[in-house]
Amino acid sequence: MKKVFLSLIALATMAFAFTGCEDVPMPYDQPTANTDTTKTVVPSGSGTADDPYNVAKAMEIIKAGTYTTEPVYVKGRIVGLSEFNSSFGNYTYYINDTESSDNQLEIYRGKGLNQAKFTSEDDLKIGDEVVVYGALTSYNGTAEMTSGNYIYSLNGKQGTPVTPAADPKGTGSEADPFNVAAAAKAASALDENGKVPGVYVAGIISEVGEVNTSFGNATYYISDDGTKSNQFEIYRGYYLNGAKFTSADQIKVGDKVVVKGDLVNFKGNTIEMTQGSQIVSLNNGGATAATGLSATFKDGLDNFTIKDVTLGEGATYVWKHDATNGYMKASAYVNKVNVPCQSRLVSPAFSLDGLTKATLTFQHAGKFFGKNEGDMAKEIQVLASTDGVNWKEVAISGYPSGADWTFVEGTCDLSAFAGQKTVYIAFQYTSTADAAPTWEVKDVVVK
Repeated sequence: MKKVFLSLIALATMAFAFTGCEDVPMPYDQPTANTDTTKTVVPSGSGTADDPYNVAKAMEIIKAGTYTTEPVYVKGRIVGLSEFNSSFGNYTYYINDTESSDNQLEIYRGKGLNQAKFTSEDDLKIGDEVVVYGALTSYNGTAEMTSGNYIYSLNGKQGTPVTPAADPKGTGSEADPFNVAAAAKAASALDENGKVPGVYVAGIISEVGEVNTSFGNATYYISDDGTKSNQFEIYRGYYLNGAKFTSADQIKVGDKVVVKGDLVNFKGNTIEMTQGSQIVSLNNGGATAATGLSATFKDGLDNFTIKDVTLGEGATYVWKHDATNGYMKASAYVNKVNVPCQSRLVSPAFSLDGLTKATLTFQHAGKFFGKNEGDMAKEIQVLASTDGVNWKEVAISGYPSGADWTFVEGTCDLSAFAGQKTVYIAFQYTSTADAAPTWEVKDVVVK
């Protein structure tokens, strides 16, 4: 019996030994399905059409913090698709030298081959080989090619060669506008909080993005040669002299324009003339300003612009639209302190051509003016100009009591400007350390 028992133990031990062999690891050089195929890619390329940067080189430039102010060519494989925007026809996607998502480069809101708009999210797919043309930067730690980029080559199909950018020219003034290259250079030098205010830019419309007749603005692009190469975005701008767009056919590709507005680098990755610009010249004919002026401020600025002359410490703005009550309001009382400031609420250009006299009327109210005689006349003023640069004060007939918020009518005689083809008015607010009044203005009419 003892022998039988020992034999059973021996058989069990052998069975365990044979089944245990299945758990013995394979030899170390045996290939497996989980082998890491990721490899280090050497940065290469010079950024030209004939010798594009690879993604590794683009990432090296971005990580070094040098970026590129001018567009460059980068070659890679699409490894991720992020967002297709059917309204603007752009696509955000990712490229790399390998199939890995590590150290990928974001292509932010780019256009397709020959700068054509994307019409479907199926226009791009994972694995497509592309050469993309655009500027390199970093936004909130994300390496990217900024908006305005486009595909130069898609799976070996090459687009039209890119026209070199023109030399930057102009000073940005009305008499000497920036060309598009100069505007792009000035905007590229800004950080996300920077602004180049009130500059003039001359160019040729290269693409019309969207004309919104509900809000009366349009997003379009201009370039120095009328092509889509090196074009610059005019974001939600207004028509001649700040008038609202009423039809999509008011501007078209090929139109020559001079546009006035603020240059920005939106979020640090999109250079543009920001919302609120206006066309001042169309096809070299010069803008024909509407006769007279009317602005209620019920729903917004009514194409007026704000020009801060000086902002004292702690003040970030003076004029602000009061949407609840439907008027413009100015104040420099900040954190219970009177801050010395001066700021103007400036009208769009209008015409008094053909008139022999003209009058400005408006409703205004205010409190907290200076206590000395004549302070109110120094703190709230109306100015007029024929060029928007050189201003002359015009007398106001009718001031608020300063004791309540009752609106009263103010009038100004503009007969000295009658007959002029281009006229501007401005409501100028001035505060001191002794007084920072609140001034409310609405229902402005010139006729």
